[in-house]
Amino acid sequence: MQLRTMKSLAGTGVAIAECMLLLFIALAGRDALAADRKIIWEGREQFVALERQDPNPNGPAPANDHPADVSLERLTAFLGALDLRPGEKEKPEPLFTRESLEIVSPQLREGLLKASPGEDVTFAVIGLYKSLFGFAKSPKVTTGRLFYRQGRINLIVGLAQNDVNEREDRRLHPFTPGSRQSPAEGDWALLPHDGHSGIILTRRDWAVSAEAGETPAVTPSPAANPVAPAQPAVSVTRPDNARNPAERLTILEDLKRKGLITEEEYRGKRREILEGL
Repeated sequence: MQLRTMKSLAGTGVAIAECMLLLFIALAGRDALAADRKIIWEGREQFVALERQDPNPNGPAPANDHPADVSLERLTAFLGALDLRPGEKEKPEPLFTRESLEIVSPQLREGLLKASPGEDVTFAVIGLYKSLFGFAKSPKVTTGRLFYRQGRINLIVGLAQNDVNEREDRRLHPFTPGSRQSPAEGDWALLPHDGHSGIILTRRDWAVSAEAGETPAVTPSPAANPVAPAQPAVSVTRPDNARNPAERLTILEDLKRKGLITEEEYRGKRREILEGL
């Protein structure tokens, strides 16, 4: 009996040691990735950064056309024209909130201006989305990999409106961007807002803008989930004009209270809204 107990304890010790080793390897890999990341902007758990391109399934990815000077209006319109369909039978909703776009779009533009041909712009942004049958809002994170090539903006989404658990260790549960190698996990799919004609779906998690001045019909690849037939193009207004100043100040206060933006970001955005009166 005593011998069996000792063997059992020894086996448990080996199992614990193996788990610790795997944990150490995982943390070392995350730390190496973080060391390779060049932060452009950071606010709590949100960020915009430059990272090395991830490879295509069959080898290195073609070089990006970076640095790229993409207008803030074009970038915001592209991101604002993307909807998320959580499941086959669920109603599509905007991928980003207006408030999220106000925060992240200027930072993404700066990233494209600073990126080299071998770098992508990665990001994680947290927005407040309806939950509990629409009676409350909860923070959810969307992550992605952004790059510019052959006159087109490319976005590969990694996490699409995932619930945020602030107690999680991000070294073990990182906000990972999308990948060229394989689609993101889940049954969700990106869709162009109301059949927007300036969006091409390369994959269910990969959206590409039309070239500047070009207005093609929506043309998903055979691998992408089917989408509704294209409707007449709709204009996408910039988030700055979407709400009146009083509403924007109220939303800004709410973001600050929930810790989704820093004090510096709050003051800068508040000054910008007031100067626009």
